[in-house]
Amino acid sequence: MKNLAYIAISFALLCCTGHPKEARLKGEFANLEQGEFLIYSTDEALDRLDTLRIVDGIFSYTLPTVQPATLHILYPNQSELVVFAGPGDDIVIKGDAQNLSEVEVSGSEDNELYTEFRQETNGKSAEETKNIAHNYILEYPTHAVSRYLFTSYYLCDEEASVKETTALYDSLCRACPDDLALSKLSSRVRSLGLLRVGNPLPDFSLTLKPGHGGNGAEQRTIKKGDYDGKLLLIAFWANWKGGSAGAIYRARRLRRELKGKGKDIELISYSLDADESQLYRNEERDSIDFPSYCDFLSLSSPLVQKWGIRELPYIILVTPDGNIAASGSDWMTDIQPVASEL
Repeated sequence: MKNLAYIAISFALLCCTGHPKEARLKGEFANLEQGEFLIYSTDEALDRLDTLRIVDGIFSYTLPTVQPATLHILYPNQSELVVFAGPGDDIVIKGDAQNLSEVEVSGSEDNELYTEFRQETNGKSAEETKNIAHNYILEYPTHAVSRYLFTSYYLCDEEASVKETTALYDSLCRACPDDLALSKLSSRVRSLGLLRVGNPLPDFSLTLKPGHGGNGAEQRTIKKGDYDGKLLLIAFWANWKGGSAGAIYRARRLRRELKGKGKDIELISYSLDADESQLYRNEERDSIDFPSYCDFLSLSSPLVQKWGIRELPYIILVTPDGNIAASGSDWMTDIQPVASEL
């Protein structure tokens, strides 16, 4: 009876919002008269990148949804704000454009908890932040914010302990046995460490559209076996994510440098753009003359989901024996030390 009463009360509260099938966001930013933020989701709540237009420091946005959603607001400086939205929610975002790290989000417990987390970790080291995230996950296991913190600080961290990550995941599953979004992470938990240095590159098969990059005039498919015995570099990138153009430039420069030494390296571009015309322009701008793949699904792309890629750009350098020699988002730290020895 308690459960029935709780459901009835929750339904009544939801209906009282007047928009039970929508989440509404309102934002107010000081020191910003006009501008645009990008908004996207990693849980398929949005099927494309969208735009938040700021006029007189204010924006509003409506998301049709009957499921909880995790939204990412991408600022012009390439930093991000994560917002949790559910049907019937009225989310309020307030901040100063000159101090985006202290933006406050209210309107639901998840957003208030995440605002508290960001404030608590502001200025903390990566290790301290991870420890705080660990505590939040265990203290609030039924909240969407905990699932996000688990994904960000454990599931997507290639250096995270597999044992600790698995234990946290099991803890979340015990607290939320019927959480479909959580159960969808199962395959990624099982494939932890997939792209770690020393591991073999996972199998892949990509169907390339004609006319893009160096794809040629006819549709063709490339797969892992095509690169047996060859040096290979795969660059995951997107026009909307800072640093992507630099990663493509460095990949082409590495190819030139190796050619000067009498060596070859194969390059693959894997774009997470959502607009084909924009991709064409990017390929021309960045002189992409090698295989270029894009399914225009952005972070929902199946291979991106399967390999657990959440940071862009993301580079994978593979040796001729098919093993991963280097991988990561920072070229100078993650890739260059190995690339310079080729």
